Amino acid sequence: MTLVEMLVVLAIVGISAGMVTLALGGRNDAEAQTEANRFADRLRLAADEALIVGRPVTLTMNPTGYGFETGSASPAEWALRHELPRGVRLSAEASELLIDPDGAAPPAIVTVRDRDRTWTITFDGLNADVRAAAPAGQT
Repeated sequence: MTLVEMLVVLAIVGISAGMVTLALGGRNDAEAQTEANRFADRLRLAADEALIVGRPVTLTMNPTGYGFETGSASPAEWALRHELPRGVRLSAEASELLIDPDGAAPPAIVTVRDRDRTWTITFDGLNADVRAAAPAGQT
């Protein structure tokens, strides 16, 4: 077998492995954690924006995504609506949260979950804290 033939075989094996991974979905076990951290980071950015500009920012959420309304004609990239990956869900008591410039909003708790893990984001008006929720049946 020549070097060229070996390279062709390796290319075919690589392409086949990639197709199998795509067909199976290539599920990432850290998706909910990544999304919870992204959500907390964007909440912090929204609080900073409200504080710097002196204007409230509104967070709108539903189970499949969230976005921020800054009152600007051309919002920053962090404020644009973000759709969660398939299988990851967001839940909160209210579908909207007003982030005041003075940081005096009541605490809000938002959960991000996939089928295996749940992450809780606690937002106090200025900072967002992410914690893994205990699995069902554990305290």
